[in-house]
Amino acid sequence: MIDVLRCAALAALFCLAAPAAAQQFDRPGLLERAPPQARAEIAAALQHVLIVRHARKADEDCNAIPCPLSERGEAMAARLAAIIGDPALPLAFATATCRAMATAAPAADHVFPHQASDGVEAACPPHEAVTRTRAAAMAHARNAPMRWLLVAEHSNTVCLWAADFAGEAAAQAAGCDETGRLQSSDYGDIFWLYRTRQGQWRLVRLRGVFDVADAG
Repeated sequence: MIDVLRCAALAALFCLAAPAAAQQFDRPGLLERAPPQARAEIAAALQHVLIVRHARKADEDCNAIPCPLSERGEAMAARLAAIIGDPALPLAFATATCRAMATAAPAADHVFPHQASDGVEAACPPHEAVTRTRAAAMAHARNAPMRWLLVAEHSNTVCLWAADFAGEAAAQAAGCDETGRLQSSDYGDIFWLYRTRQGQWRLVRLRGVFDVADAG
């Protein structure tokens, strides 16, 4: 799996020098959904980390590792991939739960899992025990030469990424509560972290952009 990470990082390396002009932005489906006042800065940014809560589950009361996405959740994952656009991202990170990995999978060539909670090595089949921690995933995201990264998390862990990269104040301004959680009804949002040319991480929240209507 480490070889996969290395290959994906090398594949993404050339993108760090991508054109900065908005009309040449490499993910226009994302940029058009960003707040207008932030688009110029986003278009000039060097690195992007997209944090999402997993899509909707088959059973909202199920929180175990194997809990799958519902049909609506699968449609959300497909919509997320469509918004991110082609080509698919070389790499995504996700907690080792089936619902998080299934959310990230349509948008990326490879999904690399980390522990859902520190010390919990259980993983969605066919993955074996996962020893990689969230802290290790964050360090890799911050330091690897990847222009784009998608990360699929949970309502109580999305905000950990937001706060770690952009700071507690930015996370709370984006809707994380004082305990570092999202509301239970918060689905379909993209928390877009981007690193400016001055080396600062900024955060914008694209609300509900990959949610879909309930077919029922």
